[in-house]
Amino acid sequence: MFLVLIKIIYVLINISIGVYDFSFYRIPNLLLGALLVLYGLSAPFYLSYDNILTSLVVFAVVLVVGLILYALKTIGGGDAKYLAIASLWAGFPGVVQLVFLIAFVGGGLAIIYLLLRDHVARLSDWVWNHIQKTEESFPILQSLWLGSGIGPEKGKRDNISSKMVPYGIAIAIGSIIMILLQPLTL
Repeated sequence: MFLVLIKIIYVLINISIGVYDFSFYRIPNLLLGALLVLYGLSAPFYLSYDNILTSLVVFAVVLVVGLILYALKTIGGGDAKYLAIASLWAGFPGVVQLVFLIAFVGGGLAIIYLLLRDHVARLSDWVWNHIQKTEESFPILQSLWLGSGIGPEKGKRDNISSKMVPYGIAIAIGSIIMILLQPLTL
């Protein structure tokens, strides 16, 4: 039952990150931190010490590679951090499967964005507007999104381009598939 609860929380956090990235083209550090804390609190209960150490090495390697790609302006900083945290959860050799899933979903997402650019932009605007309205009704949610309702995104979308593909969605979907494929053992 404990592992099922962890997976449910993990999936909900990843869905939140995907929705946020779709709407704001940003990945909130608060939600990434929540994934780290969830891992830290749950991993000792279902992973061996060796598996945890291996996962930490995978996390470090993916983070370094991601930060290099970010410095080269190939991926966003949030995507680099998110991919590293997702890799922590996948461990080794699961990181290989995770990267394949993310690449597959990301490729499909890119095709959708190319074919339906205007529709996707309108849907993103619609989601963004609903998030803004919800935050006006429930200001506590502004803390969850870390400033989406009070920061630079409040009331404008200058930093959003329908030519950009929010790969946080692909990372979220790949991460969810990966966690659901893991057996329920404890």
